[in-house]
Amino acid sequence: MFLDVLVQTLHGALSRYDVAKDYLRSRGVTDEEMVELKLGYSRVISVPKEESADYETFAKETYRGKAFEQKIIFPIYDPIGRVIGLFGRAIDTKEFKFWLTEEGKFTGAFVGLFHALPQVYETGKIFVVEGPFDWAAFRKVYKNSVGAMTAGLSDAQYEILSFFADKIVTVFDSDKAGSYATYESQKRWKNVSSVDLGWKDPNKCLQDMGLTKFTKFIKDKVERKFLF
Repeated sequence: MFLDVLVQTLHGALSRYDVAKDYLRSRGVTDEEMVELKLGYSRVISVPKEESADYETFAKETYRGKAFEQKIIFPIYDPIGRVIGLFGRAIDTKEFKFWLTEEGKFTGAFVGLFHALPQVYETGKIFVVEGPFDWAAFRKVYKNSVGAMTAGLSDAQYEILSFFADKIVTVFDSDKAGSYATYESQKRWKNVSSVDLGWKDPNKCLQDMGLTKFTKFIKDKVERKFLF
């Protein structure tokens, strides 16, 4: 599929851009994690053409990939490891873009679900943060974490999480949108609870504290509430 080729190409290109690697390091992402998570970057993107409905939609909605140029790229995988989308985050601004295949929109998608599943199977729990950098930070403490790509959960996202986990714990940002999403999620679904970090977001918390203090802070917050 064209997305698989594109992810591989952008991941290979990342090594040539110090500005992208330095930005990732400044957000707490290690060189090892860049490889593990197959993160990507490129100033210019060329998408291999493919005769498929998803390619036509991608080409139309992203200007043949140009909407992802000069953005850090997080691949989005389905539960069996197929690429079903991309999340792009600009380095110099807060601009972001994400795109999903029709299957991804229908089944519900997260950054990190494929990576989280082994720990989800073991614990029966899953943590949901907002953005991909929040996910990259939170998974340093709890591997059973995913990024929703926005504040809140759609019905499709809730259904796929409930299929894999008995308990869903949201850790949304401590702002108006995050607080509202937390309230709505707990009101709608009985197996959803939350942890309030009292911080802007998990990634900012990591940047401010450093890894050692961040790890202790997160564990204290979670274990104090859930005793696990």
